[in-house]
Amino acid sequence: KLKYKETVANIRPNFGTNSKELIKVHHLLNHTSGLHNALGDVVKSDPMLVCDWEETLNQVAKCTPETEPGSAQIYHYLSFGWLWGGVIEHASGKKFQEVLEEAIVRPLHIEGELYIGIPPGVESRLATLTVDTEELQKLSGIKAGPGVPPELLSNIAQMASGVPVLFNTLNVRRAIIPAANGPCSARALARYYAALATGGSIPPPHSADSKPPFGSHVHTPKFRTAPLKKKKGAGKKKGVGSTGNLQDVSNTDKNGYSQLRTSDANDEAAAGSSAVTRSWTRSWVSVNTRAGKFGLGFRRYNNRSGTLRCFGHSGRGESTGFCDVENNFAMAVMVNKMSLGSVTRGIVRFILEELGLPVPDEFSTSGEKGPDMVLNLAPPQQQR
Repeated sequence: KLKYKETVANIRPNFGTNSKELIKVHHLLNHTSGLHNALGDVVKSDPMLVCDWEETLNQVAKCTPETEPGSAQIYHYLSFGWLWGGVIEHASGKKFQEVLEEAIVRPLHIEGELYIGIPPGVESRLATLTVDTEELQKLSGIKAGPGVPPELLSNIAQMASGVPVLFNTLNVRRAIIPAANGPCSARALARYYAALATGGSIPPPHSADSKPPFGSHVHTPKFRTAPLKKKKGAGKKKGVGSTGNLQDVSNTDKNGYSQLRTSDANDEAAAGSSAVTRSWTRSWVSVNTRAGKFGLGFRRYNNRSGTLRCFGHSGRGESTGFCDVENNFAMAVMVNKMSLGSVTRGIVRFILEELGLPVPDEFSTSGEKGPDMVLNLAPPQQQR
């Protein structure tokens, strides 16, 4: 069990160098660690380094923060995945993909529809990435906002045009790049957010009209067999079985659906999703950056009234997923033609308006423009 205010060096002993001794778990979650550009220059000179999971974990542990931990919230566009990947593996003593499988894929019954690094045999089911070059040219001249590393917007149109070429290669598709390659179906991602919206309650099965049925795809994930060294005190915890499954089997409702562990409140989890949600909310408040756009690893979505309790995350090119906690609603839109978000924005707005639900600024016609993470974090006048 991780604690938000625990130092990362306590979990990863080799991390506590080069002014990183004071970086805590919540700094990584809230994009305030100062490591927003970690490995940025290295990846530019050697793009295929992103395919070497072990090397990127080793390299990111040697980096030096650019800002004092907790002093500035700046989007960790690639480093977030490597930083958290190292924490997860050292804290659990397991491979990152193994934890993903046990904590999310199996409990949600989305086998074969969500991967970070695909196993052999899946590539034929993946869509080919393309890019709307004409629309991306509109990015020229946009300046970075306070939450965006300037390096990320440097030559962004040219970089975006090269992303599909790189990410369509089999090497990259099979690589573990948590912040950049997570092939999944829209319904699998929506199911993940649906569980989060209710504090971890696993949603009922999809309608029989949803084809093919969940679990029908061949699913043979492969993990490294060499055991990792756990952090001190990372033994068995109450509610965690010998397999390390993070699903709380002690809390199963009358329909046989159980609870995902979404907070560190072991005792409260047994009381139901409302208790878990309350615990999670308290945790959010205690470590969150006030007025920041990120909290506990997710992008905070808002509307004009300021009352919307909505969070999610979008990727470069306009694929997105989010949930509305107040209205018990979640959705995801996945696209393979990368653009500035007009298609996704239109789909999200249409569905929410049809259902009579509030539209987050990120998808409205008058608020922040589009779901693309970079555009969301740029000043509004530069987005129109």
